[in-house]
Amino acid sequence: MEQITERIASVSLPTVLLLLGFLTVARGALYATRIAVFRILADLLESVILAVGLVFLVLRPFVVQSFFIPSGSMHPTLWEGDHILVNKFIYRMRPPEHGEVIVFRAPKDAATDEKEFIKRVVGLPGDQIEVRAGYITVGNTTYTRDEIRAVLGPAPSVEELSDPENLPALRLTTDAIWLGDRRVAPEEFAQATGKPGQPVAIHPGCVCLNGRAQMECYVAEDPQYQMPPRIVPGEHYFVMGDNRNQSHDSHVWGMLSNERVIGRAEFVFWPLSHARRIPHE
Repeated sequence: MEQITERIASVSLPTVLLLLGFLTVARGALYATRIAVFRILADLLESVILAVGLVFLVLRPFVVQSFFIPSGSMHPTLWEGDHILVNKFIYRMRPPEHGEVIVFRAPKDAATDEKEFIKRVVGLPGDQIEVRAGYITVGNTTYTRDEIRAVLGPAPSVEELSDPENLPALRLTTDAIWLGDRRVAPEEFAQATGKPGQPVAIHPGCVCLNGRAQMECYVAEDPQYQMPPRIVPGEHYFVMGDNRNQSHDSHVWGMLSNERVIGRAEFVFWPLSHARRIPHE
């Protein structure tokens, strides 16, 4: 089913026109006969021609299009293999807004073949965007992410250091530290640092919009990187994947031009177990 819907969604305009031409000729040949069964088939082909023309020449170019999710950059909002419907009409009426999930043609700096990406709008023209990495304070001492890993040990192996993706994910929440599936309470971390009983404050990494930290309930985990403040220029957007640490987005390749926006992701329609409206906040 996934391969069929993906192929249908990617059918080119010349292929559609060729198919319509073939069906039109076939319909005319069937209708020219005096055999009742063939004339019934001709009427059915006429309905098919109208349906194909409506979907591929009107709806897909101007109103709605299906899109296949190829990667995990939008976890937990969208998953690999999800098929979604994209509203291509809405941005003819107004520009994208904060928090909306959009599909766009990737800039060449992001993908040389300019394939279609899906990300969430974080910054609009004029906004200042900054990404702050998380840290922990125990008493008066601050611990960076690398120092947190060192405290929790064991030390990373040579293989893990050569490929950071092999390292257990470090995630900070306001009440706990997560190293892979291991949950470390603030009191346990203080004891591991040799400072039992001292106050512990966990500061998860965050995205700041115009100097204000954003509360993003849809984000998979806090970002494990920093980005200095950037101003979004006119007619551009700053976009990010909800899976911040596994997303090739604006923090890597820069701003997205308005002219590359295709539409807003509206619904997941396949697989049926994932079917739902896509949240935009």
